[in-house]
Amino acid sequence: METPLNSLLIILFVFFSNIISLPLPFNQYAYMLAREKIKQHDRAVQARNNLSSKEKVVNLYLEVLRAQDFINTKNYFYPARPIESEMTNITNSLFYKFLTQLPKGGNLHLHEFQTLDRRVFLESIVQSPEYDLLYICDQASCITNKYYLNFFTKNISIGWTKVKGSNWTISNIVKKTTLTGMLNDLPIPLYPTDTEARWDLASQNGAFRFYAALVKHNATRFNYMKLLLDQALEDNVQFVELRRGFFGNLYYFDENGLQQRINATKELDDLLKFKQDYISKHPKLIDFLFVIYSSRRSSREELKIQINNLINLQRLYPDFIRGYDMVGEEDQGYTILFHSENLLHAFNYSQHSNGTFKLIFHAGETNWPEEHLPSNHGDGVSTFENIYDALVLRTHRIGHGLSLAKRPDMYEYIREHNIAIEVCPASNQILGYVADLRNHPGIVYHRSGIPIVLAGDDPGSFGYNQLTVDFYLATMAWGLNLADLKQFAWNSIEYSSLPAKKKIEGFQKWKTQWNSFIDSSYTLACNRISPHITMNISDILPIYGPNDKSINVTLYGLGFEIAICKKIICKFGDKQTKGIMIDLNEIMCPTPTKMDDLSIVSISLVIDNRIIRSGLKFQFMRSLVVISDGTLTAISSSKSEKLVIFNPRISSFDFWIAFNF
Repeated sequence: METPLNSLLIILFVFFSNIISLPLPFNQYAYMLAREKIKQHDRAVQARNNLSSKEKVVNLYLEVLRAQDFINTKNYFYPARPIESEMTNITNSLFYKFLTQLPKGGNLHLHEFQTLDRRVFLESIVQSPEYDLLYICDQASCITNKYYLNFFTKNISIGWTKVKGSNWTISNIVKKTTLTGMLNDLPIPLYPTDTEARWDLASQNGAFRFYAALVKHNATRFNYMKLLLDQALEDNVQFVELRRGFFGNLYYFDENGLQQRINATKELDDLLKFKQDYISKHPKLIDFLFVIYSSRRSSREELKIQINNLINLQRLYPDFIRGYDMVGEEDQGYTILFHSENLLHAFNYSQHSNGTFKLIFHAGETNWPEEHLPSNHGDGVSTFENIYDALVLRTHRIGHGLSLAKRPDMYEYIREHNIAIEVCPASNQILGYVADLRNHPGIVYHRSGIPIVLAGDDPGSFGYNQLTVDFYLATMAWGLNLADLKQFAWNSIEYSSLPAKKKIEGFQKWKTQWNSFIDSSYTLACNRISPHITMNISDILPIYGPNDKSINVTLYGLGFEIAICKKIICKFGDKQTKGIMIDLNEIMCPTPTKMDDLSIVSISLVIDNRIIRSGLKFQFMRSLVVISDGTLTAISSSKSEKLVIFNPRISSFDFWIAFNF
């Protein structure tokens, strides 16, 4: 029987935790004990306790840089602004440059030919023999393929202009052929959450197709791959899992200037040789693998043929082709359910592939609730339900998963089955799904215990190249610390499609880079000079405590970063204890173990023989009463499907709280 609420109260219930017992805050000492218990639990959830002593110092240094960026940008906060207008500001940030050096593990959600920075790609073509063959469709007859690029040796199509010797510069081409360039060139800006308009701008103007013909040329394609890997390593990304269409579209020019096709097996064999050679020269790289996709707009018959061809090819290259996906704007394509009959064939194959082939679906890249049917394809199922079907088909990871935020009841299943979510903050913002990244559900998934990875999606087509962009946006918008970023990097290897032995090797390579990063960052943190910073202790909690045992007293204030790497001595009158820096604005000081006299003492800190006086007092007391709600009982009511928590020992109030499940 449910207890009625007789009076107003505040109860804290920490979901998914083992905390159901907190002191009742009848005095400040009990208040502090309860607060510290919650904070300790929260820090454990955030994995901060998994950091080594050196990593904790680097974490403080990270927080210093993050705080500086926040101070510089809080009135014009980049993660809450359109990324197309803030990219230069972001990449010029000191904090961004620090994050560039952080070993990020892998980038698991990348569309291969939408990855490389267009400027880098074009500059490489300018330096190659193919520059003489490069044309751009820029004339009046170029209606559906305006500004597309291609190579011609003869028989130049109408409307195409040779780039070499023309007025076209790399900067002008990049501006016309990236989504950021298009958005910034609009006379009237698009609304930040108008996903349909942003997708239409990208799709109808060819943001994902401008360079498609260039990478079909054999020499250019392999140069593209080299540059992609070079840029990844420069960004401290050691592994990429590339989504792409089907192999077998490459060609080369023969001596007569005619295109000669290269079949899929020849292309894959050449890629394997290329990979072996590249890793031998760049041993820091873990690997690169492929996930093959079909378009969501494919017909059932087209999808059937594609999946059959994929399975036949995957059997030949089981350590290279590792999965299958469906791509394209979810709100404007067929649902997974529509294609379920053919996808069942792929699922059955995956279950007998000895772990070499997985389904890895884009699902939930939508803002619409499940009652709406945004797709024009008329298959009668909402985009939202792609999440259901992805889980039914045992997806290895979920791409984007934005709509999952509306169904927290599904979190437990996803956690228990170790399904990682590929979170792409920059992509979600530029395509209009999350205008203000402070509100992105990725942080909720992470804090709820769902494994997530940060990924880039289509950075080259958007107008940049680095995964650091996503790390910067997430860290600033969500207040992440080093433990969070370390977890994301670890997740990117653990939840990758790497073969088991390669995964072990991957962890070893990443750990080597991580340890090197920590060593160098530790040195920077400890050698940092802050001559203009003054430490100020503004408050302490609690201001009194027992005289017969040691408790933790927290000092709050500003300028605490001067204590990084320094020995901290806490002084309670003339008694000393060793302090610990918890955060940029918190230092924890344990009280002396025994104080015979019930005195009121001054609190101060000693850092590098310099005394910092607080002007605050702490009182030692003989008797302190703490009433705990330790007898809280959890009752599950099947009738009401509510969880009711109460304390039968306290009769003056009925303490209860209900949560729907």
